[in-house]
Amino acid sequence: MLHDSFLKTLRDQARNLLTWSVGVVAYVAMLMAVYPSISKSAGRLQGYIDNLPAALRAAFLGPSGDFTSPTGYINTELLSWLAPIVFIAFAIGVAGRALAGEEEDGTLSLLLAYPVSRRRLVLQKFAALTALVSAIGAAFWASLAIATAIVGTPVGAGSIFAAVLLFTLLALAIGSVTLATGAATGSRSAGTAVGAGVAVAMYLLNTLAQINAAAHPYRVLSLFYYSGGTTPLGRGLAGVDVTVLVCTTLALLAATVLLFERRDVRV
Repeated sequence: MLHDSFLKTLRDQARNLLTWSVGVVAYVAMLMAVYPSISKSAGRLQGYIDNLPAALRAAFLGPSGDFTSPTGYINTELLSWLAPIVFIAFAIGVAGRALAGEEEDGTLSLLLAYPVSRRRLVLQKFAALTALVSAIGAAFWASLAIATAIVGTPVGAGSIFAAVLLFTLLALAIGSVTLATGAATGSRSAGTAVGAGVAVAMYLLNTLAQINAAAHPYRVLSLFYYSGGTTPLGRGLAGVDVTVLVCTTLALLAATVLLFERRDVRV
């Protein structure tokens, strides 16, 4: 299996994927289990939320300031902050290990000893990253779709799928930043730091743009804007959102190939 880096990466990440998937399912189940009690206190909770500053409501609850409806609750408690953290953190971890991690561990030279080009190796690693992030997305979608059906919240599996797909594409874009940095430097820590730094910066930009009129026009520079921001559920799939996220990932993948092909790899 060592000569097939796609299968090797899936094997190496199998336990990690299982751990993250179980955690996602458990957390989704826990949050949705308490929603019926939240809905019973909807009036009082919404009244408290309506008294919050408008900028604060917009930053964390979206323009409507909705929390107690099924869609508002899921957006606030799961999709506006948990989903980005889960998807991005997982993608950065896998991407950091993909090239730079192999190089630091001394296994990259073994992979390159087989009759496989560097370009093919990068593409196989990226394919594995895509498969693993998609698997986390499938676990998130299935658990949320089942949980909402059990508690009787009229959200819809299709709407959940659209939101999860955008988070999957967002994670692949941020993961590609880590992959490209690792290919350029051979340092797993550098790739992780740059990927996490870009994610935090873009999250803060998108949040600031919702509460500051001067920053509002610059929200389009944040990838979080295209993944739905604070209200991903109910946003649907817009062509521009998918296009920006996919094109960003492909551009970074092309950069990864060029950087990795031109750099001397440590053996």
